[in-house]
Amino acid sequence: MTNFTERTRRTGWGRLLAFLLTVGVLSACEDLLEVDLPAELTDRALEDPAGAETQMVTLVTHFEDGFDEYADYALGREDGGEVFMCGPCGPYNFPINSAVFDSFSKSRRFASFLHEKLADEWTVSQVPQRAQFLAISSMYEGASIGAMGQTLCEAAIDGGSLLRVDDLLSMSEGLLTRALSEVQAAGDFAMPSRISSSAMAMTYGLRAQIRWMAGDMAGAMADAQQVPEGFVAWVTREPNRLNTIASLRNQGNFLDSYDPIDWWLGGTNPATGQPWPDVIPFTGYTFLGITPDGRAVNDDGIPVRTEGTTHLIEGNNIGVTPGAVADTRVPMRDTEIQGKGGTGYVPTKYTDAADDIPLVNWKEMVLIRAEAVGGQGAIDLVNELRAFDNLPRVTYADPNDATEIRYMIIEERRRALYGEGRYFHTMLENTDLLWFPRDNGGSRGFGHNMAGGVRWLMPEGEYINNENLSLNDRGTGCNPNEAPVGF
Repeated sequence: MTNFTERTRRTGWGRLLAFLLTVGVLSACEDLLEVDLPAELTDRALEDPAGAETQMVTLVTHFEDGFDEYADYALGREDGGEVFMCGPCGPYNFPINSAVFDSFSKSRRFASFLHEKLADEWTVSQVPQRAQFLAISSMYEGASIGAMGQTLCEAAIDGGSLLRVDDLLSMSEGLLTRALSEVQAAGDFAMPSRISSSAMAMTYGLRAQIRWMAGDMAGAMADAQQVPEGFVAWVTREPNRLNTIASLRNQGNFLDSYDPIDWWLGGTNPATGQPWPDVIPFTGYTFLGITPDGRAVNDDGIPVRTEGTTHLIEGNNIGVTPGAVADTRVPMRDTEIQGKGGTGYVPTKYTDAADDIPLVNWKEMVLIRAEAVGGQGAIDLVNELRAFDNLPRVTYADPNDATEIRYMIIEERRRALYGEGRYFHTMLENTDLLWFPRDNGGSRGFGHNMAGGVRWLMPEGEYINNENLSLNDRGTGCNPNEAPVGF
């Protein structure tokens, strides 16, 4: 990315890598590869194949740190709730600038550098795990660019021209395709530490995500079918690299989760030109329930909720349905909320501050397949998830009712992938139905201004330092329905 590239030109690649590797060393989890990391890395050491493992640890660490922060910001985009104390409230107020750009761009640059060394200079005698490291560097370069394609509405790489979302997703897919061939050449292997049991399944899952985002449903389905039931690839966290949602939003009691949103000021959906309804569809995470016939969302998009949800803490009973059982995939607990001066509900999906975060989740793969096949096939696939979690099976849905099937899949994504940063892109793919506040009004409790973000923009410095761009180019690559307000 451009700031990164400008600093490289000014200071020399070796010195920059030395600095960033030191950052990676300080924040990397000690048991990722259980290697001894040097306290200081020189230019010469970075050119030494003996440092290949250290560089691999560093590129993974930067990606994982970026994804942890992204998952928190995405929960804000997904209407997860309100944080009353600013600056901790920022991720939940739809900011315009990307907060995770630097971490993903550092991971991508490390991955590209390492892959070049392994492919062109370093031999297997110098790096015994050369084949595996080639695959890992391709995987994480593809994942980093894919993360930018999922979150940003435009980007530039290595001081180049402005790239749109489709460009980024295409680049990501190409790198993940290369990674698959490298995994095949190496023979499938377990990823370092507890990231995943299979590099092959992880890479297929990553590419399925990218193809789904790009609208290639046939390709996404083919890849998703290669990810077995129960498989998860993780973004690992440690006591010194905390899971932000767990440490701040759960244990820190900062996040007051929203009920279905009926307090908004109104306005129209720019994707349709139609007014938003009195209750915003597909919002609210407290007391989610499922009826005995498997219904999780009503025909108006209001989620099903369990009885007994009349509260003295600003709650509402919207969507409460007699006989609904609790959806255990979105657990909450009541507590005093920091800065609120009252109680609320915080998510408890991540109960420990060092809990890992799913990066590839087999449940997402099932839902990609469900969307691809539609009809009764989609119902059957959703019921695989329900059976796994011992929740009521879907019997209410009409397989010939495309809208009902669409609503079923959207709500299943919202719940099954809660807190994993995955529902955000579902919102982008359904802007005719799903809500972004678009800088209109403020949050429920304290009225914090919603900054107008949909997708994020690169930081201003990325436009200033790139010789091919200027601030006048900022936002010009954005799809109008996905651009932040004012761009």
